[in-house]
Amino acid sequence: MDLRVLTERDAAAYFALRLSGLRESPRAFGTSASEFEARGVSSVEERLRPGAGTVTFGAFVDGELVGIATLARETGLNTRHKAFVVGMYVAPHVRGRGVARAVLTRLITHARAVEGLEQLMLAVSSTQTAARALYASLGFVTFGLEPRALKVAGEYVDEEHMLLVLEPAPA
Repeated sequence: MDLRVLTERDAAAYFALRLSGLRESPRAFGTSASEFEARGVSSVEERLRPGAGTVTFGAFVDGELVGIATLARETGLNTRHKAFVVGMYVAPHVRGRGVARAVLTRLITHARAVEGLEQLMLAVSSTQTAARALYASLGFVTFGLEPRALKVAGEYVDEEHMLLVLEPAPA
């Protein structure tokens, strides 16, 4: 497995994998497949350009992009000590092979090296038991539950909010 930061050159592969994930697991994401598809590949190219605090990691198996996760840092003066893990997804045919753990571990390692970044946060659908277990095994702790966070095809989905402290806050 190869892990690396994705760039604009990876936009088509990212677009295809993300769209597949949104279709396969609609209750796991705040964005719908139709919304994402309507934005097109050009929106992904922009997202994958190196920028202020946003970086997307990809896992490749035999040259195929099979896992993704994005670190999105807050930009405000009072909030830039934190970042969010968003868009985490692994293709079904490689699940159980450590891809999700590898991508997330790479993201966490990167986050720990970012000056001034102190914590990572994420939201995970209550239906995603394997994802919740992975996050907990990497040190994320639950700090809240948002009832009815998503409404997918008329069905409500709760989201668990989780936090990983990267370094101790100054005394």
